Amino acid sequence: MKKFAFLLSVVALIACSESGNVAEADNVGDVLAEESSSSVVELSNSTGNVPLSTTAQSSATGKTPTSSSLASEGGKSSVAVQSSSSGKNAKSSSSGTVPSNSNYLDFLDEEMSSSFGCGGGVAGGAGAMGGAAGGVTGMGIGISVDSSSLAIFPYMQIIKARTAKLVSNGVAAADAEKKAKEELMAALGLDTLFRENPLQERNARFTRSNVEHALNYFFSLDTVAVASFIKSFSEKGTLDRSEYCGIWNVSLTPGWGQATTDLVYIRARVWASNAAQRGCAATGYEEVPPTYIFSNLYRKCIGLPYCDDKMFGAVQRAGLKNIISDTLYFCNVNGWTFLSSFEEDTKDVPCDKVGKVIESPTVNERYYICKADGWNVATKMDYEVQDLACGESAKLVKSPTDTSKYYLCKNSKWKIADQMEISTTNVPCDRVGKIVDSGTKDYKGRIFYICRDTGWDAATQREADVGDRPCDAEGKSVQGLIDTNMTYVCHQNAWADFYDAPCDAEGKRIRDWKEGLKEDYICYNGKWYYSRNWSCGLPKEYYFNPDVQYGTLKDERDGDTYRTVEFNGYTWMAENLRYVPTGAQSVPVQEGCEIAGRFYSKEAAKTACPAGWKLPDSTVVNSLEKGYDRLSIYLQNCYNQQLVSQIGSICSGFECNTYGTSFLSFGTSKNPSDKSGKSNAYYWASDRQNPDDVWIFHIGFNDMTYYKDQKNTDDLMTIRCVKE
Repeated sequence: MKKFAFLLSVVALIACSESGNVAEADNVGDVLAEESSSSVVELSNSTGNVPLSTTAQSSATGKTPTSSSLASEGGKSSVAVQSSSSGKNAKSSSSGTVPSNSNYLDFLDEEMSSSFGCGGGVAGGAGAMGGAAGGVTGMGIGISVDSSSLAIFPYMQIIKARTAKLVSNGVAAADAEKKAKEELMAALGLDTLFRENPLQERNARFTRSNVEHALNYFFSLDTVAVASFIKSFSEKGTLDRSEYCGIWNVSLTPGWGQATTDLVYIRARVWASNAAQRGCAATGYEEVPPTYIFSNLYRKCIGLPYCDDKMFGAVQRAGLKNIISDTLYFCNVNGWTFLSSFEEDTKDVPCDKVGKVIESPTVNERYYICKADGWNVATKMDYEVQDLACGESAKLVKSPTDTSKYYLCKNSKWKIADQMEISTTNVPCDRVGKIVDSGTKDYKGRIFYICRDTGWDAATQREADVGDRPCDAEGKSVQGLIDTNMTYVCHQNAWADFYDAPCDAEGKRIRDWKEGLKEDYICYNGKWYYSRNWSCGLPKEYYFNPDVQYGTLKDERDGDTYRTVEFNGYTWMAENLRYVPTGAQSVPVQEGCEIAGRFYSKEAAKTACPAGWKLPDSTVVNSLEKGYDRLSIYLQNCYNQQLVSQIGSICSGFECNTYGTSFLSFGTSKNPSDKSGKSNAYYWASDRQNPDDVWIFHIGFNDMTYYKDQKNTDDLMTIRCVKE
């Protein structure tokens, strides 16, 4: 039996403090009024015989905790329960999740999925449940219940029965179903699962399907008892713990080589680790919430109160009738955890002074602290600072066993210091704008702190880069102290990134490096333009490289002139062709935009170039990549950036438009590129062996291709002619 009790206690690791007063609640309204904290659970996905780890979660509360007592069960001692009334309701963290407020069950009004299966299963959705007809009679509630749905959809049958009872009691039909759902969530102690938890960085997200699938599975485990659940809940709007905790006794077929005595352990692992068995939760993030639901039900059944910040370190004795007896747990940051060796460690040590801390002689790095109610589990910090005086003045102490951890004495209380406290304690905040370098980094780079009127605070990248230099003259500019490539301008009495302030040098180009990426800006009409954003409003000359010497081509057919550029032995047009052929199909890339040129049909392309110029053939196109094969893989991936205009392109590994070729990524007439940082340029080309056979060459972000138009496409493309 010791082995069996141990296995069951391991199972109880999943019983985190999601919700629910665990008393034998005759009046579930009292339970709902008292409860406000919640916890969540994270469990291994393995199906092996591995202990399950938990993650606790509790809600911020606005009232002083109260106490009640668990009813004795099977002769067991009653257990004191701590719970707290909720304060302000938190906001929902994202669309589609359960709102954390008094109307949290509004999410149950969302549309149900059309299938209940995980990789196949029962279809029909809400209509299959809500529209059931016929059913079990003689239940004493005056309604009809569909017996064929009891084993599959017991949750909705329970709600359906209670809704009918509420309507018969005078509740408006429009409100009855929602009230029935609220009552069931309260009866099972699940309402508090949906509230925000200040102890955890993330909170569980619940959808209607999460809850309904999980509860359908839970109640269907004991199909014999479903009818009594329906009758009891429909009459009272509550469920006593004894009415549903017996489901944990339902037999399962042994598996994984387990003995029959281990079936409860197996059952919990099935519920915790097998998505198909725990209510058909979807894969990904939504796998977890059904596990929270089962864990909460288990916690409530074995008689554990909330594990919130006020309960931290508390030791509780829990029991589930006929299964677990006198099992100890303690509340830590991961929820309720099985507590071994407690009695052995503390039996001969008097708890004779509040605050006294001892180290466990049997469990590594476990400590106990003496409180008014006896020994509780303590933190390592409690143990390491117990002999250090803590007064009103701030004091920072490094942990003697963990060189990365510091303890801070603040307002006569010790706490684990965060990075800002480590960096700024004993550093006077005596000048607004004063900067402190933490000496540490996060994913964004080095971390700095700034002195504000209210004290030390995390500094923004701009604040750290500007430092405490005064913004005392409109237009004053300074170079970044950390990012020396960045310029800041004093604008409207505050420092601004240069591109958010006016500019006064037409055509000036400035580069800003952000997290390793080059960001280019160009000044025009007193405003900075982000170069990745295509704009026909910029002057045409901005699309060329100002450091390249260009030639000139005059098209005698219409008198238009183009810039030309020499690259790798060939002379190219540095602009898209704009000539309008007679009788052949061509259209402007963008109406009224000279720099964009025109799209041409394949037939028009054959004769589009002016005299002495031609479409580039394979030899000419291949010359664009001369030296490509001698580059590193990284530079090969961004080689084409050297060939495209800086405006409307992404420049990172290389400078854009290094050679002045100024190719423009407009796509084709049927598939135009209209996004920032365009990356697809398509141009007509020719076949060297058969000049009348028109080919295509494509310049992408990290590839260049030259190919025959096998499909004889009627798509239109741009043209760059090359000198014969």
